[in-house]
Amino acid sequence: MTERCRKILEVLLKSEIYLSLQQISEILHVSKRSIYYDICRINEWLEDNDIPELETVRGKGIYIEREIKDKIEACTNEDYNNENYILSPTERVHIIICSIIYAEKKIYIEQLIEECMVSRNTIFNDLRIVVNQLQSYDLKLEYESKTGYRITGDTVKIRALFLAGLNELKTAFEADGVHFVSKEKTGLYLNQLKEIEQALRTRYVEGTLWSLAVLMPVMEKGNVRLFFPDLKIEELKATREYQLVVEKFPGFEQKEQIYLCLHLLGARVAVASDDIFESRPNQTVYEITKALVAEFERIACVNFEKREELERALFIHINASLYRYQFGIQTADVMSSDIIREYPDLFEITKVVSKYIEQQLGMPIPDGEVAYLALHFGSQLSVSAPKSDTLRILIVCANGISTGNMLKRELQKMLPSAEIAGVCASSSVQNIQNMCDIAISTVPFKSIVPVICVHPILTELERDRILNHPRIRSMTSGINPEQIFELIRPYVKEQDYNKVKTDLKNYFSGDRKRSGKKTANYYGLTDILKLDNIGIHNEKVSWMQAVQETGRFLIESQSIEKSYLEQIISQIRYYGPYMFITPRVVLAHAKPEDGVKKMDISLHIFRKEIVFSELNKANIILLLAATDQESHLKILKDIVTVFSVQTRIDQLLEMKEKEQVYEFLCKILNKER
Repeated sequence: MTERCRKILEVLLKSEIYLSLQQISEILHVSKRSIYYDICRINEWLEDNDIPELETVRGKGIYIEREIKDKIEACTNEDYNNENYILSPTERVHIIICSIIYAEKKIYIEQLIEECMVSRNTIFNDLRIVVNQLQSYDLKLEYESKTGYRITGDTVKIRALFLAGLNELKTAFEADGVHFVSKEKTGLYLNQLKEIEQALRTRYVEGTLWSLAVLMPVMEKGNVRLFFPDLKIEELKATREYQLVVEKFPGFEQKEQIYLCLHLLGARVAVASDDIFESRPNQTVYEITKALVAEFERIACVNFEKREELERALFIHINASLYRYQFGIQTADVMSSDIIREYPDLFEITKVVSKYIEQQLGMPIPDGEVAYLALHFGSQLSVSAPKSDTLRILIVCANGISTGNMLKRELQKMLPSAEIAGVCASSSVQNIQNMCDIAISTVPFKSIVPVICVHPILTELERDRILNHPRIRSMTSGINPEQIFELIRPYVKEQDYNKVKTDLKNYFSGDRKRSGKKTANYYGLTDILKLDNIGIHNEKVSWMQAVQETGRFLIESQSIEKSYLEQIISQIRYYGPYMFITPRVVLAHAKPEDGVKKMDISLHIFRKEIVFSELNKANIILLLAATDQESHLKILKDIVTVFSVQTRIDQLLEMKEKEQVYEFLCKILNKER
């Protein structure tokens, strides 16, 4: 079976509900036609193993019974070897790149054919793709009759490409479909790296040490040109990481020891040592961390209840990130694309906030790093939900507590009546039956209590799977759909009675498909902003008059109380003009508990500048009333999108009618989306 066939089977084996071909195609981001052909290949494999083929039920999709699942899992464990594994085109490209970098001897076309098990023409086609990929790293593929193929360019970039390729080959490695790596050497180096991990009293994100162990035979050769600009060597030598690297690998050249040390310092950790703050007193990181949290609160109009916990997590992350930014350290990135896809509004706001780090460091922050920062912020946004002890859920996570906390937030929104018993690392799970009734984990493990395995960033399918698990579904077993219908009958049209009754019965009998959907369709700026809340002013006014006039519209529409407006003015007086989100634009806000009745926003344009201070003058004031810490994030994303371009403010100042303003905003946002 191909890698994609295996992924399809994995999705079906985990599912407790029927899945249509369309749903599977959305999960794997491939066409429905491709899924159809892959199902045919899977059925051929099932037939060869005397297992019933997958059947597609009209109107429902595919569902595998428990007995059949057990047979499939047993066969996949037995057949997970190189003879059955077929490399995908993408995997072949990574194999070619990594094997050339790793090679101790000359690499010629024949070795690549043997490694990838394809024809000569296929390899030549793959090499064209390799050349294109190398260009994005400023590297070149060269060939000489005496030396074979080799990749030339900056050594740090070559190794970054190697480590990135290893991450993409994880499935092939597990299936024993990769042959160029020395398993014996990798095992020896991995044990030594784990000893360093233990001595540091930390735990790196899964796969980090393994990737380094695979690379180390390349490092062992030495005699390469490694450059680390602006490296403070004495500070590096003082770190515990460097001392352990020298102790464990005394035969490595010093530059290789430095390279390995930088990787350990820059690697993401799942569990940090307790003394990290004392052992690495970096005042710059402290200041960046605190300023970053303050900047997010200002831009996103939120206040973190567990600010200290967030600052600690960010300190650990940023402290390592600085090494990655400065020295081009490549780490396994298994979640950033999922974070960006599942939390687009949170990501975009974090991207704006991250410009602060860019200014401090004088270098751009890649989207992958922004995504992980967004995960930290998102995990600490509070969820207002009642708690109950009807069902205790333990969250188990392999890749860090921040990931687990984000998962916790999602579950609190999906299952407000359940109690989250805790978030813990997979390595520390003991006596789980005393802690919870069910575990939701990002890594598989055997347990007395039921375990639902999910991706760290929940997909729509996984939300459905959680809600339809028998143990969780039983939470609503005592609810009578008929009684609920009687409560809502006055608000339902008579012709819809039967449909509403049927939907309620289906929902509470277990057909809860898409019921726990993440609130991805939060209202945007033009959804909330009403024409009556847009104002255009020609007269000269003070900043206080401008804020009062902008807020008056929300008071009249009963969206806020007068106390909310008073609190905004009080904050500006006390803290100064900190509510500017871009030059000439103020986003005025306070806390939801200061007097918000419902979500709303007003936008007022002042042709004559409003003076907040000598250096801070505005032409646009938006006053936002947010009811919680999350549902307004899409509005903020839209505001940033519109007003990040200064010429748009000039265009708004020329407009005379509210309708023009609203149409202008719609045009921009529709184009951006």
